[in-house]
Amino acid sequence: MAIEQRKRYIVKLERNSETLQIVIVAKNLECMYKQVYRLYGNFLTDEKGKDTGTISFEEVSLSPHIQEKTYLLTKD
Repeated sequence: MAIEQRKRYIVKLERNSETLQIVIVAKNLECMYKQVYRLYGNFLTDEKGKDTGTISFEEVSLSPHIQEKTYLLTKD
């Protein structure tokens, strides 16, 4: 069974004078955005549902060695 390549996204969320920095591990950019909006959508929108925040990120590939080790640790 092949392990799907995932990436680490170091994400910076900004709204007004507030800033949050989070880390999301996802298989692609679309999945990363889904996770950000699922977890922090209320931070990025105002009470009227209007987008008020900005998202910036850095993408880092996880090495296969780290993935294999993670897979083996969670297998037991």
